[in-house]
Amino acid sequence: MNTNLFIARNLWRKDAPKKRGLSASSTIIAGFSVGVSVLVMVLAISISDGFKFEIKTKATGFSGEIILNSPGIEQTSNRYPITKKISYLKEIESIKEVKCLQCYAYRSGMLKSGEEIQGVLLKGVDSKYDWRFFSSVLSKGRLPDYKDTLSSKEIILSERLAGMMGFDVGEDLQIYFIDKSIRVGKYRLVGLYDAQLEDVDKTLIIADIREVQRINGWNAEDVSGIEILLKEGNDIDIVGDKIERVVYEHSGENDPSIQVTRINEIFPHLFDWLKLLDFNVLVVLVLMISVAGFNMISSLLIILFERISMIGILKSLGMRNSAIHRIFLLRASYIVFWGMLFGNVLAVILALLQKWYEIISLDPTNYFVKSVPVYLDIPKIILLNTAAFIIIMVVLMIPSLFISRISPDKTIRVK
Repeated sequence: MNTNLFIARNLWRKDAPKKRGLSASSTIIAGFSVGVSVLVMVLAISISDGFKFEIKTKATGFSGEIILNSPGIEQTSNRYPITKKISYLKEIESIKEVKCLQCYAYRSGMLKSGEEIQGVLLKGVDSKYDWRFFSSVLSKGRLPDYKDTLSSKEIILSERLAGMMGFDVGEDLQIYFIDKSIRVGKYRLVGLYDAQLEDVDKTLIIADIREVQRINGWNAEDVSGIEILLKEGNDIDIVGDKIERVVYEHSGENDPSIQVTRINEIFPHLFDWLKLLDFNVLVVLVLMISVAGFNMISSLLIILFERISMIGILKSLGMRNSAIHRIFLLRASYIVFWGMLFGNVLAVILALLQKWYEIISLDPTNYFVKSVPVYLDIPKIILLNTAAFIIIMVVLMIPSLFISRISPDKTIRVK
């Protein structure tokens, strides 16, 4: 067996608790400090990832990750439609990160109920629309069916908007569209969704794209834009650059002018908030690693002072400073390892309890979710633990340099 490892394993034996002295208490405190620091770091990372996952899922569920629309105007405008017969759509679909493309059409209107009036935005979608997001947030009723050959009058809107206007599933409601004259459309409310995005929930209504095209006076080929959904885990900016190259290189004379818009440009306040959250998490990580590192330094110095006679004996027997360094670093690594294991296990347990039972609730008006979201990214957690372990061990090399200053003739004591 390696001599350094043998000494490190047997130096603090369990059969001699009375001889441990102050080092036993400092070891427990240091291990507990490392555990708490890792617990806080893992929870901070998991909660930050949870917010990112939930908010990005909601934002992309409403608009897709990337949008093709007319340049210079908002994607919700109905003034400048584009044709969905674009020559290079197959090239975009062939990009490996792209999952699917879907057309949409927008139209603004006024929803009236008694004395209540609310500006709304109809988003028209077709029978090929990906309903998975709205299925996940559907709170009452059902999704609309747009597979018939004739235009459907079925719509869904948010619980918030329905509550504001006093509507419920199964009721008919009227939407007013103002052009040169006022037109009225009658629709059947078949479902309510609850996505907890304040700005979107109180205005957006999902309707049949053919109905929106009819109101706008468009033909069947005219749309407000084309949404591009990406496969999970892909970077929006990188894929957006690829799509921009396709538009630039393959655009023909008969193709409309196209602007490539990313989701973070549509909801800048949400993504700016997530960037601020990332900075806060970084501050927490630095503080927790610093706390764990300083506590381990204190613990290792106490252990060194209590074992100063042993260090002198080992030196007198011819052991080099580097070998003695390794003995105490091995002991420190043992403390760090078990502390980190304790912290990780407790963090995962707390995260899963929050995920399953939603113990800590939030105000969706301010945080866009009803409870603290948690997303356990195992590779990221492993990377975090590895980095923290390496940083702490590098920091612990500082007090171990104290060994080189110990003189055997001054430290060996006869008992």
